[in-house]
Amino acid sequence: MWIIHHLSEGPWYNILQKLSTNKFSVVNPFLNVQLSNTSCVSFQNQSLPDSPFSSFTVSPNLTMFSCAMFVDHNDKLKVQDYFQNYKNYTSCELRTVYYKDPAYGFTSREISIPGSCSVIQMPVKTNQGSANLVQMLSGAEFDLEWTISADCLSCHRRGGKCRTNSDHGFWCAENRIYKRIVLIGGVTMVALASTPILLFLFMRRKYTLLKLLGVRKAKPEGQKDIELFLKNNENLALKRYRYSDLKKMTKRFSENLGKGGYGSVYKGKLPDGRVVAVKVLNESKGNGDEFMNEVASISRTSHINIVSLLGFCFQGSKKALIYEFMPNGSLEKFIQNAALSSAEGGLGWEKLFEIAVGVARGLEYLHRGCNTRILHFDIKPHNILLDKDLNPKISDFGLAKLSPNRSSVVSMSVARGTIGYIAPEVFCRNFGEVSHKSDVYSYGMMVLEIAGGRKNIDPADVDRSSEVYFPNYIYKQLERGGDPDGIMNEDESQSVMRKLIMVGLWCIQTDPRDRPSMNKVVEMLEGRLEHLQVPPKPYLSSPPRSAPSLSILHLCSILL
Repeated sequence: MWIIHHLSEGPWYNILQKLSTNKFSVVNPFLNVQLSNTSCVSFQNQSLPDSPFSSFTVSPNLTMFSCAMFVDHNDKLKVQDYFQNYKNYTSCELRTVYYKDPAYGFTSREISIPGSCSVIQMPVKTNQGSANLVQMLSGAEFDLEWTISADCLSCHRRGGKCRTNSDHGFWCAENRIYKRIVLIGGVTMVALASTPILLFLFMRRKYTLLKLLGVRKAKPEGQKDIELFLKNNENLALKRYRYSDLKKMTKRFSENLGKGGYGSVYKGKLPDGRVVAVKVLNESKGNGDEFMNEVASISRTSHINIVSLLGFCFQGSKKALIYEFMPNGSLEKFIQNAALSSAEGGLGWEKLFEIAVGVARGLEYLHRGCNTRILHFDIKPHNILLDKDLNPKISDFGLAKLSPNRSSVVSMSVARGTIGYIAPEVFCRNFGEVSHKSDVYSYGMMVLEIAGGRKNIDPADVDRSSEVYFPNYIYKQLERGGDPDGIMNEDESQSVMRKLIMVGLWCIQTDPRDRPSMNKVVEMLEGRLEHLQVPPKPYLSSPPRSAPSLSILHLCSILL
């Protein structure tokens, strides 16, 4: 039996038969195990690579519609009316799956489905008659076929390699050895033909022969990628600064505002008097991906709740980003004193609620308001900055991903984010597809921190029982109708805290399809508390105490 691995993070497939050079008949044994256990995690789209230079098709397949159960009465009636001629599968705790027999096919009408539903396509066995849904899907063999684009084939014939740029577009990485041979041959011919001129210039100006021929030290791969990125994005409305400019505006980096994994931030001042924050990236960290991510993503935004990027510096190995200055720092330092008033060194519940709404609006803008959908992948209190009026601004787009075709689902080769805020599907694809709902999860954990008045990952809690698992702790307080830390006195404050908890718990539902969109989150926050339904308890249990030392794959297998 042959097996094939579909993406580095995807499942293994058994190859039943090679049909052609680019087509195999395969079966997914992992899916069959899930279906035999009637696991609702199995109801998700077939994981296929997302590549600009190749396309993949699966046949035969069945189109289904997964709809959330916990919706208001009007939405429920819309769903029932829309799918009145469909069969339904109701064994999932939180969702109902609607489908037709494979013979009915997939109509264009079904593109505009109710907002609480999502489309799922999975391989299916044909000629099953009146079989139920699990029987139709179990043991399904399907044909996997892929096609290479003409651009990629042309690139390969020239000795190059097919690659993707930061916008997930195609580019050809030319064979540098071949280019170097051509370059050296050309330079040699020029040198032989122009020896008298070269000798004359050598005597007059004392230039070296190598400098005259333009032979320089090869640039690192990361620098070449950044230069290509900047060339392809010359229309960015950002000013490019020299490294000497950074020294002047920061007084030789005299005032350090903070240090993170990717570099240090310094306070500075532009020639026009504006105070700025200058983020100098570590020269040895990565290959410039964070720099390109931040420039590509923030330069496309314009929103009151998104930090403004004013310029950048790229000079050799020196990389820096210039942002508007946020005098009140990050939200993180205010979490511990959540309920205290401003006079007592806190923000007060009214301001904290405004901050939660502001961040939600900023994320809604990133997901829906830009021409290019932007997924942040690192929402946490540390990355929420506060201006002089304590308005929140989302910052640090180093892990962001762009979706030029406005698709919600993105491909990802490695997990990204911060422990405690990473959505389950980001580190374990069996929980679902990575999408804008992954940002919703991170936002939910941040909101629960605000409501609970403490960090959801506390080193002091590592050796305590599973009762300290933060969502469990919060949910128990919600069930009791209580106050997480005994700090609430007024009814209005109780109402604010309870609303934040309910919205946060909806956002951290384990199945991404059960989480609301950020548009819905804003509606929930701005609506009345009594209109909110109590969310189901997230079914992920507390990770084992040794989880920090476990591999992602091991942790994934434990949680499933």
